[in-house]
Amino acid sequence: MIPSIGILLHGFGQRYDLPISRYLYFVAAGFVVVISFVLVVVFAGEKIGEKAVQYPRRAVPWLTSLGRSPWPPAIGGVIGVLALAAVIVSGFLGSQKHPELNPAEYIVWIYFWAATVILSGLIGNLWYLLNPWAAIYDAASRFVPLRPAYHLPAIGVWPAVALYFSFACLELTSGMSNRPWIVALAALSYTCLTLAGMVLYGRDAWLEQCEAFTVLFRIVGRFGPVESERDESGRISAVYIRPWGVGLLKDPPVGWDRVVFVILMLSTLAFDGVIATPAWQDFDIALEPIWLPLGASGFFFIRTLGLVLLTVAFLLVFIAVMQAVLYFGSRKVDRKATVSAFALTLVPIALVYNAAHNYSYVMVQSQGIVPVLNDPLGLGWHLFPSVAGYTPSFALAQASTVWYAQVILIVLGHIIAVYLSHLRAGERFRTMQRALLSQYPMLILMVAYTWISLTILAAPTTTGG
Repeated sequence: MIPSIGILLHGFGQRYDLPISRYLYFVAAGFVVVISFVLVVVFAGEKIGEKAVQYPRRAVPWLTSLGRSPWPPAIGGVIGVLALAAVIVSGFLGSQKHPELNPAEYIVWIYFWAATVILSGLIGNLWYLLNPWAAIYDAASRFVPLRPAYHLPAIGVWPAVALYFSFACLELTSGMSNRPWIVALAALSYTCLTLAGMVLYGRDAWLEQCEAFTVLFRIVGRFGPVESERDESGRISAVYIRPWGVGLLKDPPVGWDRVVFVILMLSTLAFDGVIATPAWQDFDIALEPIWLPLGASGFFFIRTLGLVLLTVAFLLVFIAVMQAVLYFGSRKVDRKATVSAFALTLVPIALVYNAAHNYSYVMVQSQGIVPVLNDPLGLGWHLFPSVAGYTPSFALAQASTVWYAQVILIVLGHIIAVYLSHLRAGERFRTMQRALLSQYPMLILMVAYTWISLTILAAPTTTGG
């Protein structure tokens, strides 16, 4: 099995096209349905009321001591600031003609956007340690008293939604994610915006409501096994280990802004896969008479329109399913709070699709930065001659390995999502019968999304994405 060559992903690198029968994907999805029903009936059938969202956890003294230490955030902050500086410097001064030789592309699209999200799902909220803007603000506040001049209005996380969507457009619809200077300019602009926001409106207020990646990683971190508690002063009082996924059941934030953010997590990932398929290329070609005369702006418009329509479709389907859930639940509940809580049960599907979609990308293309370190700015340096001839290892990215990893991830994510949804239903609807009835629409939704995910992964990829 030979990987297809020349398929660009986020501006550079190879994309693996697995010649696996699509029929196998559908069989896998069928098994997921069976397993999900079994899990719901056998393991979660009797959990109702507050008992349904309670979960075991164990205090870990050494993690508590580590969490109280100033060193993890200090080291993480240094790493984050250095990475941000590397993106800006190499993005502006490094190779522009060959983005695969520019560190900015690797740091942003592989190590930050793919790997950090995956690791935060596996471990916990790493962005709390790595956030460079929080580190810069905290360092500055040691020397200059910083007091917010204004109070943020009650706007929820809508600013974070808008910024997250803008970042997705840079990656997926702008056609400029493979231009290092654009990536550097975006990083610099976002840095100025975030620092100004924290100074004017307060560090925590801006990060919690307006900083897209803080909101994102807090959601992702809920899936991870590490949980911390803080005292009234904000100091970590205890650190616990819990099962993966159950943090999504704890104190769900309420609001349509939160729901839309989760839906964007799903739709942007799905769109990332869709635009590499022949179906999208056919659609793109069919609309060429409309967008081609407009040049780059036409390309941006048609892709952004596609992303918006897909997001709206995902949101409308979710709302329709939630109407059915509330109907079959047959109990008066707070609609907004219930919809918000159920939205979080979709997060495992988003996380595992992200891991499956980017598996070979992270495993192989992440190694491409090794020879780049020898001459990061393309100035003819020889900083590390020993790595100049390094070639990526494909040991963990053989076609069969990628295939099995993708299917296993999708199946596990679906099982976790269905299980969490049933627990949430037990907590909201209070009886076994109402909880089980309410879950048929959610089960159909999750199976449908899993089928869509598998279909996208199974589809052959094309160039030009």
